[in-house]
Amino acid sequence: MNLMRKSQRFLLRRICKTFDLHQAKRSLLSSPALSDQEKALLDRVSLKIHGNDELYVPFHAQHYLSVGLSALRCIEEVLNRAKGDRVIRPILDFPCGYGRILRFLRARFPDADITGAELNRAALDFCRRTFSVRSLVSDTDFTRLSLSDKFDLIWCGSLFTHVDEKAATALLKFFQDHLTPVGLCVFTTHGLTSVDRIQEAKKTYGLPVKARQELLSQFREHGYGYADYPDQNGYGVSVVSHERMLALAESAGNWHEVVFGERAWDSHQDVYGFVNAE
Repeated sequence: MNLMRKSQRFLLRRICKTFDLHQAKRSLLSSPALSDQEKALLDRVSLKIHGNDELYVPFHAQHYLSVGLSALRCIEEVLNRAKGDRVIRPILDFPCGYGRILRFLRARFPDADITGAELNRAALDFCRRTFSVRSLVSDTDFTRLSLSDKFDLIWCGSLFTHVDEKAATALLKFFQDHLTPVGLCVFTTHGLTSVDRIQEAKKTYGLPVKARQELLSQFREHGYGYADYPDQNGYGVSVVSHERMLALAESAGNWHEVVFGERAWDSHQDVYGFVNAE
């Protein structure tokens, strides 16, 4: 009986989310803030959603979709700035979650061979079935990741924001190693906007006072600050300066920055676009 009720609640959540997303899509399609190209893209985006997608906030479906549109704007900016004509075939979305950005990648690059990487196996299974993608089970230690494929595009939204400098360096190395010769990597971080919010206590990011103070102290000292979430080891909140991130990326391999956008993703996170050096 309890299992049946749990299943019914899950189904009801999914139905409510789907209804909200359809309403939000109609609203966005009538918005003058979107270009014709963005409206055409949104019109192709799948609204299938998992009942446990934690990135969907009830009654905020429009923001859920707007974050996807914002990610694609960032990717298009990097594509426009990168030299030469680039045909995007293999793509990596790391981490893909339950497909908040992946659904937009599939709509924008319908013929691409997309891989979603994620720790959550239920999320991977949903993305594989729903968006016709391959799946890669991630690891909390990025140096243990094993993958032979290389990618024309790597999107990494809000992962550097949760790991310390050592893990960030390993992740950058993994990305650089897995780009094709004409590949580009687009990733996001918490930058000065987040630092200001933490300093002024406008946003705590789930960190207690002492952890926020330690994070800010590290940031002031060498440009990268990190603190664990309460009762979690190796997963928390990070902030990084543009200069420090450039130094870490330079240590990862022979690539270079073509785009830096302060608060460019969802008016919050900084966006970096890197391409392999020619």
